[in-house]
Amino acid sequence: MISDPKRCAAYEPPCDLDPQTGGSVEIFYADRALADSFGTRGGWFGGAANPASKPPTGTFATSDGAYRNFALEHMPLA
Repeated sequence: MISDPKRCAAYEPPCDLDPQTGGSVEIFYADRALADSFGTRGGWFGGAANPASKPPTGTFATSDGAYRNFALEHMPLA
């Protein structure tokens, strides 16, 4: 599902559901201005959508890198 039907799905950040908790996973890009406000550098971040979870991890050069990092930490292979 895309957030804005006028936007191309190719430009939407990837998201997924955690198979164990059902919580949503968000992968997003923080540009330099946004990242500076949080004291980090710009790039891709990945984290659980639940604000009570630990903060997103980043920065990664690609959205795939952020997703893979999150998946390895939170969704171990069976």
